[in-house]
Amino acid sequence: MSEINIIDLTTLFIYFAILLIVGFVKGRGKRQDSGSFFVAKASLPWWVIAAAFVATGMNTEQLVGQNGMAYKIGLPLLNWYFIVFIVYSMLIFVFLPVYLRNGIVTMPEYLGRRFNSVCQNVFTVILLLSYVFMNLAVVFYGGAKLLEVVFGLNIWTGVILIGVVAGLYTMYGGMSSAAYAAVFQFALIFLSGFYLLYLAYQKLPNGWSDVIASAPCGFHMMRPMDYPEIPWHAVPLTILGIHLYYSCANQALVQGCFGAKREWDARIGLIVAGFFVVLRPFVEIFPGLFCRAIAVVDPSFNLGDQPVDNVLPIMIRQLVPIGLQGFILIGILASVMSTIAAFLNSISTLFTLNVYKSWINRNATEKQLVWVGTIATFILMIFSILYSPMIGYLSGGIFIYFQTLASYITVPLATVFLIGVLWKRATSTAALTVLTAGIPLGLFVANNLVPGLFEDETIRRYSLRNPFITGAMTQVLCVILMIVVSFFSRPNPVEEVRPLTFSLDKLRLPADEPKRPFYQRVGFLWSIFVLFYVAIYIYLW
Repeated sequence: MSEINIIDLTTLFIYFAILLIVGFVKGRGKRQDSGSFFVAKASLPWWVIAAAFVATGMNTEQLVGQNGMAYKIGLPLLNWYFIVFIVYSMLIFVFLPVYLRNGIVTMPEYLGRRFNSVCQNVFTVILLLSYVFMNLAVVFYGGAKLLEVVFGLNIWTGVILIGVVAGLYTMYGGMSSAAYAAVFQFALIFLSGFYLLYLAYQKLPNGWSDVIASAPCGFHMMRPMDYPEIPWHAVPLTILGIHLYYSCANQALVQGCFGAKREWDARIGLIVAGFFVVLRPFVEIFPGLFCRAIAVVDPSFNLGDQPVDNVLPIMIRQLVPIGLQGFILIGILASVMSTIAAFLNSISTLFTLNVYKSWINRNATEKQLVWVGTIATFILMIFSILYSPMIGYLSGGIFIYFQTLASYITVPLATVFLIGVLWKRATSTAALTVLTAGIPLGLFVANNLVPGLFEDETIRRYSLRNPFITGAMTQVLCVILMIVVSFFSRPNPVEEVRPLTFSLDKLRLPADEPKRPFYQRVGFLWSIFVLFYVAIYIYLW
């Protein structure tokens, strides 16, 4: 444990001060109008959307959790990044045009208009609970864990400090504060991450060769079916489940696109974000691989019986000179703060527009909505802060905690969105059935169906107890359930459903968008984006 050096402490203080200034300046004047406060309507250019999308997606489940898992299992984790070209493409061409052209502000609002208000309300409750106990709790705990291991700061103190700063500028300025602060965080994340890798590289006698030699699975992304953590078949089987939900129906990520100046800005912002995703493993995976390689020549980097979540803090503590640890830490905390801000703003938006305005006060004024959003942010943030230290008592670390919960929660949600946007015949009754039965169905598949149907050897050979595999099984059952119930229930009128479902005309930008040169066109840049990731897969398969 390091002493809290005055230089590091000053660096942290300056970082928090700049963050608050950026948040308050960009949020000034946004509290008079709920549209400006919650989604920064028609104001965000493509580069802000891109930076916010990348920074929001980088949280402690990745930075702390995945660096720990990378130390343990290595490159198979890269699959979680490189399949983005599929789910981002679905967001760009299928989901986003539907959301933007119907003026959607929240994900529950989409389900309310596509199906009915009951689906909207059920989804709102599920989202709020998952954000508090899964997303925010993980991010708070991971950020506090860094402060604890590096500086010896009590876990409760760290959680409260992070929560107060992120909460202040988000509660004041809403989406605009969160988005522009994320641009500042975006730069810090990569600057500090690459500096940490540079320091780690200096410790290796043979450089990159040592990393390749010590990688747990060799330098390949795909592992056999009996590999317990991420077998190869888990990769395609999760695309339409957890990954589709996370990128296409996750309020915290997608909400930034709702504030785009034009649909072109939203689409291009996502493509640019997709290119930057390839840099994320250098911050979220390779430090764990470097730590394992350094441990061969320096036992102080050996994790031993410590929790896997300690890998990144160990790297900072052991490699970074006193006086510069604050700089590295603010880069890591930047991802924490940007994610917290996005989720707090999403919670504020969801509660205010889908709970307060829908259930409590339909005639609320603009100022009332903003104040309710502010209060909701504060109260739900307190719940997350109080719960987050409990994660430290659970086995498996942040990554296992988050991914296991996500496999139960996101699969039915992803199924409802996917079928709802692609199939006009899908009914409100079917959607509600999957929303309410999906999570219990997932628990039944994992705990009863798999052990009841298969022998232990078969379960081991095909990793059938892996949460990603059981999640895929659950999704198959959810799809069947939604189709069957749809055929036995009455659909909404076609004229109501058509604008809220995908059609080929939505592949193109709206007719009122300005014509642009070929190198700025969505199709051209998207083609380069896809070829780029296909080439990576061919190389690292």
